[in-house]
Amino acid sequence: MLTAVIPTRNRPIDLAKAVTSVCAQTRLPDELIIIDQGLSNESSILVRSLVQGVVPMQLIYIHDTNISGLVEAKHVAANISKSDIICFLEDDIVLEPEYFEEIKKGFDDQPSMIGCCGIITNVPQYQYGYKFFFNLFHRGIFEDRRLDIYEKCIGRQNRLIACNTLSGGASAWRREVFYVIPFDIANGFHMLEDIDFSTRVAMHYGERLYINTNARLEHYSSPINREVLGPRQRRKLIEYIIYYKKRRNHNWATLSFLWLLFGLFLEAVVQTASSRSLSVIKGFFSGLREGFFRKVIHQNLQSSIHLS
Repeated sequence: MLTAVIPTRNRPIDLAKAVTSVCAQTRLPDELIIIDQGLSNESSILVRSLVQGVVPMQLIYIHDTNISGLVEAKHVAANISKSDIICFLEDDIVLEPEYFEEIKKGFDDQPSMIGCCGIITNVPQYQYGYKFFFNLFHRGIFEDRRLDIYEKCIGRQNRLIACNTLSGGASAWRREVFYVIPFDIANGFHMLEDIDFSTRVAMHYGERLYINTNARLEHYSSPINREVLGPRQRRKLIEYIIYYKKRRNHNWATLSFLWLLFGLFLEAVVQTASSRSLSVIKGFFSGLREGFFRKVIHQNLQSSIHLS
């Protein structure tokens, strides 16, 4: 069985497009779990009308404003799902029709694979300078190969590419992962939640994570609920610092962290100049201060789902 999970909050139009693409799949998920943290029932009404009559897919719709954030929404969904493979999606994506068929095929063809993510086909064409500096400063515990992989995978490549950093909004996992690796619902991750989770999985299971280049989707980055400029810079700094604190005993962790901080400072300076707004550099120093003083909460290493 295969479950599709979509956490959402106050994005009914975006969510409707995502659900429409789920309903148009050549291989429907057995379950579609929506975790809605929104203030109204508009999304619920839209989704129920879209999936009505779509069989054999079962809709499980949870509308609960007490669920706090993306990571907790994933935790709740993992507890509910009964499937062997659990796929997490953003609420502002549109899947190609063969997405779940290709995800299932990838797990069948590579039985050792524990998790994977699909390819985002409309990633912005970053200038060479951006990619160079991104790869230059994201080293050690912050290394992230996804940008290079996405750029090279034009068209259907018919292959799996090993990568220990997966995109959370296009990720799929064997159910057994959640018996072993807990979601970090205690430290306020959002921007880095996928990197934190996937790299912890990779540390436990080894090289068993892949990017499935045939499972393809478009991501439209809804402006709703999305922080910009200063607040975004502040959140990014806090999350990078927490991410480091959880891994400070790894080889070269402190050196790679200090090197990344220098790169993020340069980025903030450039963005401050280009936006002509001091909010970016203020966000950098605000996040730096808050991140250094924030203590990491070490939650119990219990599984993310309950064994039945």
